[in-house]
Amino acid sequence: MPVQAYFRMNSEGMGQFEHTLIIAEEGSEVHYIEGCSAPKYSAFNLHSGGVEVYVGEDAHVQYSTVQNWSKNTYNLNTKRALVEQNGRMEWISGSMGSKATMLYPSTVLKGRGASDNHITIAFAGEGQDIDTGAKVYHNAPETKSTIESKSISKDGGRTNYRGLVHIADGAENSSTAVECDALMFDNESTSDTMPYMEINESKVDVAHEATVGKIGDEDIFYLQTRGLDDDDAKQMIVSGFIEPITEELPIEYAVELNRLVELEMEGSLG
Repeated sequence: MPVQAYFRMNSEGMGQFEHTLIIAEEGSEVHYIEGCSAPKYSAFNLHSGGVEVYVGEDAHVQYSTVQNWSKNTYNLNTKRALVEQNGRMEWISGSMGSKATMLYPSTVLKGRGASDNHITIAFAGEGQDIDTGAKVYHNAPETKSTIESKSISKDGGRTNYRGLVHIADGAENSSTAVECDALMFDNESTSDTMPYMEINESKVDVAHEATVGKIGDEDIFYLQTRGLDDDDAKQMIVSGFIEPITEELPIEYAVELNRLVELEMEGSLG
């Protein structure tokens, strides 16, 4: 069973500053899930959390976040992990709501054979600026990282991927792969990717891929010929688009995340 925590802002103009510390000792394994929400107030709220994760030798930590802030919340987080030899760190994040989000989980791969995996989904509607990404430092040989970022923007919302991958001199036979996919619903919305890579070692594998597109009329038409209306067709396409993150979550969280995206598309949240 995963360890679970829930953070909620219950008063107007509130600032929330929780600090989470996870220590996974040698050979251990833990899945931590946090849920975040806030009702809508007339004043702005601030969530500024700090997360520190230590992954010991041969240990495995999965840190999952499902966030559903109101659209008057500023969500500014600092998340960092240190991974020892053959340890494995996973960051799974779903960012919904908020006026503005700035979230870039950072991992330092300290030991030989350490690995890091990031899967993020961000949704931005009218008046929202969701700026998310990841940072990975390869400081040892044979380390590996993968970053998969997916974003959805509609009604003039803005999403952005901002990332850094640093491979140090001497971190030979390391590899990294970064994939950024953006889905936009209209011509007013924007989506940008700003990947930055610092490669100081020649014996490494580095890959980056970015795609930006709109939901195609042909896709909608095909699903409508199968009996779905326009809204249901769009929802099905979006559900398939975010599947990489939902399949990493326990079923109750996956259902909740899909429902939050569905409500966002309907304009029912915030």
